[in-house]
Amino acid sequence: MKRGNKMSLIKCRSLLDHYKELNGESWLALDETLPEAKQVMSSRSFGTRVNNIQELEQAVSYHACNAGQRLRKHGLYTNAVYVFIQNSPFDEAEYYSASRMIALPAPTDCSIRITKAALWLLKRIFKEGIYYQKAGVMLMELVPEEGQQTDMFSNLQSNIKTSNLMSTLDSINKKYSKGTIKLASEGTHKVWAMRRSFKSPNYTGDWKELPVIN
Repeated sequence: MKRGNKMSLIKCRSLLDHYKELNGESWLALDETLPEAKQVMSSRSFGTRVNNIQELEQAVSYHACNAGQRLRKHGLYTNAVYVFIQNSPFDEAEYYSASRMIALPAPTDCSIRITKAALWLLKRIFKEGIYYQKAGVMLMELVPEEGQQTDMFSNLQSNIKTSNLMSTLDSINKKYSKGTIKLASEGTHKVWAMRRSFKSPNYTGDWKELPVIN
């Protein structure tokens, strides 16, 4: 398929799926080639494997907020959120990689809305029994503030309050340190980011970490 035709197909699907999202539906984009476009991405390999959704939610929340902050720094808004998770292809277990994307009802630069969408996606691609090694969030179909088109249901007063909230959050984190103020879904400790050598032993949850007495 020619690149131009492929881009047109993806754009048509994007419009169709945007309509579906407004009607409570979503679409899956597993292992699908994404178009070359301006985008913001936050991703990181875990310091230690993660196999429960709670820690994955913290990691995805962190990346969603990080991407949102970078979005606001450049005065951009996103129309779509993309999330992926995977284990290591070098692990003995079967390789698992999943991703999903959702079109937003209106462009946004709000970390709260971006994180909510990202966590919704995560719950639909998470698979039990996998020791995940990496996760990431990508913000797509970006537009500048003056180029955004709001939907007919958007509340101007609510958008102003949200914008002020994000500005306050960014100002405080810039003045003190990144993460001074963050969403509760990010958790208080980034266990997923810790190297195993610095992680507390899990005596009750992992046979391999039981102390041995000679």
